[in-house]
Amino acid sequence: MTDYDVRLEGVTKRFDDVVAVDDVDLRVESGKFLTLLGPSGCGKTTLLRCIDGFETPTEGAVYIKDEDVTNVPPFERNTSMVFQSYALFPHMTVGENVAFGLQMQGVDDSGETGRGGVGQAVKRLVRRGSNEEIESRVEEMLELVELPGTKDRQISELSGGQQQRIALARALITEPAVLLLDEPLGALDLKLRQNMQVELKNLQEELNTTFIYVTHDQEEALTMSDQIAVLNDGHVEQLGTATEIYEEPATEFVADFIGETNLVRGDYSETDEGATITRNGRTYLVPANPEARATAGFAVRPEKIRIGDEAAGLDNSFRATIIDEIYKGNLGKFVVELDDGERFTVDMQIRDQGSYLQMGETVQIGWAAENSVVLTE
Repeated sequence: MTDYDVRLEGVTKRFDDVVAVDDVDLRVESGKFLTLLGPSGCGKTTLLRCIDGFETPTEGAVYIKDEDVTNVPPFERNTSMVFQSYALFPHMTVGENVAFGLQMQGVDDSGETGRGGVGQAVKRLVRRGSNEEIESRVEEMLELVELPGTKDRQISELSGGQQQRIALARALITEPAVLLLDEPLGALDLKLRQNMQVELKNLQEELNTTFIYVTHDQEEALTMSDQIAVLNDGHVEQLGTATEIYEEPATEFVADFIGETNLVRGDYSETDEGATITRNGRTYLVPANPEARATAGFAVRPEKIRIGDEAAGLDNSFRATIIDEIYKGNLGKFVVELDDGERFTVDMQIRDQGSYLQMGETVQIGWAAENSVVLTE
């Protein structure tokens, strides 16, 4: 039997006349890395806040470990949140920040709820050193995020990447059932962000903790996720693995949003030999899709299209003219136009000196029917 750490049943969230989340059903398996992916304004952050309790659904229910927490406040849920801004306390040391989550659970060095304010309680908790268990857990978390020996440093002394690790340590020290991350890498530069993507996934696998991650970055989602939920206008367009989302998009929105693709709409029909889509008098061979309508589209990724001699004899093979190009060092990206005006973007790996194609050149392009996807919506 599959265990789910999070279940959403018919979750809808309205802000006056705006429907931010629209009747979402979603299940997240224990120990998995799920990414909520979509453009700005699609509802992904609002959905995350419904899971953590910062927003209460207008309709529907939220379950954490089979417990209905729809109306339970955030601090009473078995979750932790890492924000894009990290939300670290500048007046506290690294150790005090990491220990903060334990204080919010009502733990202090005397075993009682702290007095004199949360900040002062955490300072007593870490500095007095009378509670060896708390000290040990803080050091353990700092080791886990590869920042040992930084307990007494000030937050202002840390780089952006180090602050992000401290925010992770603070969230993880309470051992939540679910860790929620709202675009936590958005403030980092490209190189560091790419490194942190790998480290985050490795950390998630090491801890076997359920992560729910919000981003609008497709590469980030494809790199880290066990599953991706693509959101659009408040609802889930498609839920699947990274491979399924990229190779088998269910809708035109998913095909267009994830990576780069060529979309062609036309008249769909099936024969004994397979399926076709016809546009402007040109027939394209495509995989059969029993759910396709009479008018349907297909998608083919630029890297699936062959150019030059490799294109000869493929299911779809046409003469085309190069009308635009972008040189990317190891990759040439070309826009080609067929004689009926249809345009395709084609990626070509540049392996040899002098193999680069020129503007205005006439070339053969082609792809196998199985490398295209017929879209149902």
